[in-house]
Amino acid sequence: MSSRSTAVISARADDITIGEVALAPLGRAEVMIRTLYSGISTGTDKWMLRGRFTWVNAEYPLCPGYQRVGVIEEVGADVTEFEPGQLVAATMSVGLEGVHPLWGAHIARAASSVGTVYSAEGIDARAASLFVSAQVGYNAASRIDAPAGSGVVVIGDGIIGSSAALCALARGFRVLVVGRHDSRLAQLARLGLSSLNSRTEPLDRVVEFAPRVAIDTIQTSDSFGTYFPALPERTGQIVFSGHTPGGVTTWGDMEAMQKKELTAHFVSGWTRERLTATLELMRAGRLPLEELVGRVPRGPEAIVAAMTDIILARLEPVAATIDWGERE
Repeated sequence: MSSRSTAVISARADDITIGEVALAPLGRAEVMIRTLYSGISTGTDKWMLRGRFTWVNAEYPLCPGYQRVGVIEEVGADVTEFEPGQLVAATMSVGLEGVHPLWGAHIARAASSVGTVYSAEGIDARAASLFVSAQVGYNAASRIDAPAGSGVVVIGDGIIGSSAALCALARGFRVLVVGRHDSRLAQLARLGLSSLNSRTEPLDRVVEFAPRVAIDTIQTSDSFGTYFPALPERTGQIVFSGHTPGGVTTWGDMEAMQKKELTAHFVSGWTRERLTATLELMRAGRLPLEELVGRVPRGPEAIVAAMTDIILARLEPVAATIDWGERE
């Protein structure tokens, strides 16, 4: 087996290349995965590649990405949970030499510790490659504390907002997605979600929708103003779901929220329990993210172009995933 692998490499902020990475020998509690797709995070990948993700210490050169799906080629001596040929999803790569894995998922082949690997059998590989981003949306929707049938307004039509909306719909809530991209909203409409383009349609519709809960994946003063007037006093709820770098200390008017006695939740990160639940929703067909993948770059030039668009925040589709092009 080759001791090297093709990967996305960033030597410095705003710099993207496709190069080769040396792989360490497989550890006893690791599995070697041949990547089929690695899901692009339009938020974290952007901030990481810009050198602005402050939650971890980024060391260059680095290999970004935290979600991939592939086929196990080899298992370590102590591995009993998985076997060669199994389709799995993984969050982090290990054993990359010469680059810092943050978290090393944008790579054609790499090892992962068994604790970061999940069965993806029975799931569309493109959807499974986005399972961490989808889990952020699942986490947001899981915080909804309202009777079934209540209205939930989701601010943002990216992968996290879309996942949150689909998970809320799966829980039996009425959902309205407020976005800014007609092409994304059209994709969501095909999955049964109501939507509003905040650039071209009156925001009065948000008030008319009468939401009990708002899931805010944009987290700006403007987004706060979109839904705050529509939330009811005392029973209204806001779930802030996303990441904003640069020491931002507020995403809304705290005094106004206190006067209304609203409940607020702040969510981030991932857990094994939530990732497993997210994959189960995909397996059951209730989180069909494969329908939202609108860009699948393959080959060095296309991958660099796509990642450059992520840096510049100009990705048009809801979701994108890299096709590593290694098939048997």
